[in-house]
Amino acid sequence: MRQVELRLEEWTLSQAMAELRIWLDHNECVPPNFEIRKLPHGVICIQIEFRDDALAEVFEREFAR
Repeated sequence: MRQVELRLEEWTLSQAMAELRIWLDHNECVPPNFEIRKLPHGVICIQIEFRDDALAEVFEREFAR
């Protein structure tokens, strides 16, 4: 298992939730642990655990823009 933590700047919470849900559904991924929270200055912090390390790497590359 692998945990990925991302910080998304200039995203709204609803935008982040929608984009993540689309990606997870498209990749048929049900994470065992998923946490999303809003930090100061409009930063969205995401912590998500993947059972598949390769899928975690793809996710991280996709959203670490």
